[in-house]
Amino acid sequence: MSVVLGHDEVRTAFGEALQAERLHHAWLLYGIQGIGKATLAKQLAALAMCESPDLSNFQACGQCHSCAMLFAGSHPDYAHVELLYDDKKKKFNRDINIGQTREALDFLALSGLKSKRRVLMIDDANLMNNQSANALLKGLEEPTEGSLLLIVCHDLQRLPATIRSRCMLQACSPLNEADMQAVLDKQGLDKELHALAIELGQGSPGRVAMLSDSSQAKALLAWQRILHNITQSDIGEMQKWLDKHVKDIPHDLIANMILSAGHDAMAGQTQWDKSTRIYEALVEVASWPKAVIRHSLRPVPALMAYIVQLRNALKISV
Repeated sequence: MSVVLGHDEVRTAFGEALQAERLHHAWLLYGIQGIGKATLAKQLAALAMCESPDLSNFQACGQCHSCAMLFAGSHPDYAHVELLYDDKKKKFNRDINIGQTREALDFLALSGLKSKRRVLMIDDANLMNNQSANALLKGLEEPTEGSLLLIVCHDLQRLPATIRSRCMLQACSPLNEADMQAVLDKQGLDKELHALAIELGQGSPGRVAMLSDSSQAKALLAWQRILHNITQSDIGEMQKWLDKHVKDIPHDLIANMILSAGHDAMAGQTQWDKSTRIYEALVEVASWPKAVIRHSLRPVPALMAYIVQLRNALKISV
């Protein structure tokens, strides 16, 4: 059984607590999306339920009946809560509802059938609605003996402080470059795309998973070429690229490539007033993905306005 790369400190803290028989009943794994938190949570669940765990390396054996059932998705003492897919609407629900949480907590309150623990993992916990979060709080306040709750969260501030205060908080950091490289190799990503993936991923392999799609990878390489010298880039070519790809390429990746080009262009700038103007323009570009959603902006005109503002700031600084 392969171990998710990175997060050694979290795995060690969990393993040592398990070994000392002082395992907290609720562990909250938080960090940016796409760094393997859910995979880590499932591997911690396997470690906690394994019949012959390797406590020197804090890994489940991967061979026992418990491990086999867990990774086959048939372990009766493990449950998983996540966003549900609506078959009628052909999309995922916006949040985790109270019904899901109550059903999961009812499961957690039962005695184990095949192991001494019942383990519940909640993925995307930051997407619980208020009623669901309140139901979870009750479960945290009155934990059942032998229960273990593993909560995965991409935005810690979206969870109520009352929930955070009752959990063992574990920060999961972005992967370092060596681990990113290893994950990209494992995923079979074209070597020619590794540099772009590492730059855009910022330690999150999940963030650049779309590079495995050759058409999207080709589009991003073209965007990188267009932005190579952002102060001299052809505005018409920029707009043409955005018109074609803005619906298919994640907005944060589009913006991040502009930010990278902007930072490169302002390298060596020492005058405070000019640096401030450039910084303010970069902030506008960074805010674009959320601004499009919050204010129902037309994405291409809005971003082009920010790009022109950034180019003007950079040209003045030359």
